[in-house]
Amino acid sequence: MMDFPSTSNSLDTSASFQSHLKTSKQRLECLICNHRIDPNDESAFATFSCNVRAFKDEKFKVWRCPGCKTIHCLDVVDLPHYYAKYPIAQAVLTLPLSISYGNIYRQLTRHGFSKTHSFLDYGCANGLFIEYLRQRGFNNCHGYDPYGSPQGFGNPTTLDQGPFDYILLQDVIEHDEDPNALLSKLDSLLAPGGYILIGTPNAANIDLSQPTVSDFYNEVHVPYHLHLFTRKALETLGSRQRWKAVDYFDRPYHDTPWFVVNTRAWNEYQRLDDGTINVVYEPIKPWKALTSYKFWFYAIFGYWFSHQTGMAVMFRKAGV
Repeated sequence: MMDFPSTSNSLDTSASFQSHLKTSKQRLECLICNHRIDPNDESAFATFSCNVRAFKDEKFKVWRCPGCKTIHCLDVVDLPHYYAKYPIAQAVLTLPLSISYGNIYRQLTRHGFSKTHSFLDYGCANGLFIEYLRQRGFNNCHGYDPYGSPQGFGNPTTLDQGPFDYILLQDVIEHDEDPNALLSKLDSLLAPGGYILIGTPNAANIDLSQPTVSDFYNEVHVPYHLHLFTRKALETLGSRQRWKAVDYFDRPYHDTPWFVVNTRAWNEYQRLDDGTINVVYEPIKPWKALTSYKFWFYAIFGYWFSHQTGMAVMFRKAGV
């Protein structure tokens, strides 16, 4: 469930073309506390490689705000070029993904979500969570992605079905240049007394000193993740919309106690291949897993050794 523009896959990826993908703009100011970083202070930046196979040789700088501890990608790039070969667009609703979606489902039902309520998955990509809900009899659920096809989930008339009782914003806010404007738009779509669940990486638990470790570079995810927030920062963004934070979940939704279905196991399997996130969406290569005792350890115990690099906050909008 991410924002990704629909663009041609035939874009040139030669070094000469890549040289102008970075613009002259840089993200130098924190969206939360307005701290401005000195672009000439090299010690303020960490360098990460892209974890998408088509661009794995490209590197980008990020910085952590010394005030509120949020993380920002310094480099402003031509994002449609990078989204053109984004592997998540080809994902299907597998059993492990259904197990993972069970976490989101329980987070929603914990706050009263039922088949009688209207639901919007904003930034739904190819709509897999909507598919998951409909398989369970939730028919009043809708998916919208601003970069989707107008004939599919990119149809803006979907938003006319609102206001919605529940909105999900999963793995979207970190992709957005202006999260304040995004949340303001969602506030206009949320019914009075309604709930919005925001899932995103947790900047507080991301170690920028380990840029070659997939447990961290997957969450930094340059150049796609523009801003990463701490719990306090995310709650600050919600409070600007006058929403009340009513619950907090301290793990990514794909961190479960089930065998193999946890973040540490997936990251270890990724390391056994080429280190990119593409391998998670490709046919399983069991011979790679069988060669690694470390993978089997995390497959069984990874949930209890989580770095907790993801989080979700449930907000409630005031009633009439």
